[in-house]
Amino acid sequence: MVLKVNKKKSFIKNVKWAFIGSLSQAGFNAILLLLMGRELGALEFGIFSIVMGFVLVGNLLLEPRIHDVVAKQFSNFEVKSKSNDINYQYFIDLFIVEAICKLLPCIALVLCAPLLVKLGNLPYNSDSLIIIAAVATYLSKIGNGLCVGFLRVLGKSDVIALCVTGEVVLRLSLTWILISQSSYNVMQAIITLAVTGIVINIIQWKLTIKYLDGLYESLILWRLDESLQRLLENKRLLLANIGLSASDLMNKDLDITLIARFVAADQVGLYKMAKNICMLTWRAIDPLYFALMPELNRKYSIGDIFGVNEIIKKSSYIILFFSVVLSFLIFLIFQFFGERLLGKEYVEILTVMPWMLIGIVVSAPLIWGHPLSVALGSPEYALMGSISGLILGFLAFIILTPYYSIGGSGFAWSLSLMVSFILTSMMSYGKFRKIFN
Repeated sequence: MVLKVNKKKSFIKNVKWAFIGSLSQAGFNAILLLLMGRELGALEFGIFSIVMGFVLVGNLLLEPRIHDVVAKQFSNFEVKSKSNDINYQYFIDLFIVEAICKLLPCIALVLCAPLLVKLGNLPYNSDSLIIIAAVATYLSKIGNGLCVGFLRVLGKSDVIALCVTGEVVLRLSLTWILISQSSYNVMQAIITLAVTGIVINIIQWKLTIKYLDGLYESLILWRLDESLQRLLENKRLLLANIGLSASDLMNKDLDITLIARFVAADQVGLYKMAKNICMLTWRAIDPLYFALMPELNRKYSIGDIFGVNEIIKKSSYIILFFSVVLSFLIFLIFQFFGERLLGKEYVEILTVMPWMLIGIVVSAPLIWGHPLSVALGSPEYALMGSISGLILGFLAFIILTPYYSIGGSGFAWSLSLMVSFILTSMMSYGKFRKIFN
């Protein structure tokens, strides 16, 4: 696999297209949220959120974050001395790892669906919702991390932006059609999510495969024993990533499954709507993380210490500025127009949003902590930070939610997020300074 990539231009292109894709996705997602929220109402939106919460939590328990491994393994194509066949073999190895790690949670969710219905206080016969969502998520995510990581390393973030934006636009279009026909409910929302996710994943694979001439021949030569030997090279990173994903559950949807035990489904819907709105800020700034991963690995590997420091400093200032401005704008919009946009059922989201936005503003400028830990060969720093955030967040949720309802839940989520990012960045930069001072 001989691929010539201008790394400086690739980094700039990655950042540019990642922002374009994420901003456009955030905009269309905002419209989609408004449509779903108004049509489903707080109660049904809460049921939808609980169902998808179980599915997302299940998938995160074995999420290997293959895009991180791809960024590390293939960050310098033009200087690799191994043959094309060996590079393709790595690609096949990582696909199999990702496929297995996503299949096991899918099977568990299908088998445990009736139990999850009881745990989430869901309506009778909601197990079919969980089963459909679990299978659809597997089909829409299989190989997704591998494709995203590979395209990003190649500097093809424009392709990724097209896919992620296309998925939201397609889902928005289907949602609009269903609403106009007065046939939109929780089942329709899950089926729409399934169809759009699967279609876009197929398209993304087709766009990725065209850069992999000779992959079929390597597939014929692939051997399990040789694969296991190759995977040992990334064993530490893979295990750390799985642990990191599991420990990052609180920042995803473990909070939804937790508060479902303490508050009614309509309150869960309010909390989830507030979280989704606040996460629009994160979506707008998160792309820089994916661009940072291969770039920090490259600069650290060639000993460009000044370059590493420059990336950390500039990214921190830029993201802080964006997070403050976007958070302020989002709060103002829903302060003055929230009832008109979502309806009276969602007025209480203003009691949750400020706590969540504070957590995002504090955490976002520190997103370089995890990529730096990977570059230093110490991915356990990110794992330790996330575990600390998970534990404190878990305790905060079960203590605050019964007394302060979703307002306490918002503070608990923010605390979990901040602890994770602060500790990870402190440990990573501390080791970086120690090595080069």
